[in-house]
Amino acid sequence: MGTVYGEAEEVEKIASRLIANYHPELASARFRFLFKDKASKKGGRPVMGTINKMSDKMLYLIEVDFLMEVPLEIWQGLDNTKRSALVDHLLERCTGEESEESGEMKWSVREPDVHEFNSILRRYGAWTDELSQFATVAKSLDFGFMTEEQEDSSEVAEDLIQTT
Repeated sequence: MGTVYGEAEEVEKIASRLIANYHPELASARFRFLFKDKASKKGGRPVMGTINKMSDKMLYLIEVDFLMEVPLEIWQGLDNTKRSALVDHLLERCTGEESEESGEMKWSVREPDVHEFNSILRRYGAWTDELSQFATVAKSLDFGFMTEEQEDSSEVAEDLIQTT
């Protein structure tokens, strides 16, 4: 049997709040949010979620700029903070640029700022500008929220996840 898909209303609610708070440039983008039953794998690891920009043909057929897919089996294992982080990560990959001629938005998907192996970072340190910037941000963060006792106290995630 093939992949089973369903509407991801929880993901959509989180995305709406994140777009309003952190991604206002995406306010006019049209999204579709889907759960899929199982995670695909890449390099032997489960893919936590994907974001795809629709081709011109798909845009014509379904009038959606981006498709966000999240494996339900992954989603169910995440707490509210990690759910927000996953959706925010996928939204961060979306970008748009206004066409000077037509005034229409030209949407695209970008890669994350950093793509590196732990072993290379250990051996060579922050050897690229991107890694150096990433390390600077990481040094300034308080990772106390990642402990079990404080996991649910993240105010940002709770504000974004409010269920109505």
